[in-house]
Amino acid sequence: MPIVELDMLIAFVNPLDKHHAVASDLFLKIKNGRIKTVSAAASAYLEYQLVHKSRGYEEGDIRKDLEMFRIFPNLGKRDLSLNILIKASELREKYLLSFFDSIHAATALLTDRKIISKDQTYDHITGLVRLDPEKL
Repeated sequence: MPIVELDMLIAFVNPLDKHHAVASDLFLKIKNGRIKTVSAAASAYLEYQLVHKSRGYEEGDIRKDLEMFRIFPNLGKRDLSLNILIKASELREKYLLSFFDSIHAATALLTDRKIISKDQTYDHITGLVRLDPEKL
């Protein structure tokens, strides 16, 4: 079950994002079941809120986006766990990842070792496969 990273969540809801077309195509494939068993990490939703709040978005607008993701067809959710946080700490130490990138990577590693993202940071993590959304 690949994990969708924050970059695709943001690009999907923002028509001005440089990856909007790619993210829209990805989410259409998820919705139609052409890409199966995809989930978003709970940490991505937390980071989504923090990023948008720091950019001055209203709570109601942020909540509306989260509600849309919650009911989005065929999109699962991976909960945050103590095992994920421990793995994330190891990844930060080994690869010098950012806080949230380490949690997203740990979630993917402890799920099926696949993450859907344009962020090439994930290419350097042993055992993790980054799936380029343009090639799905």
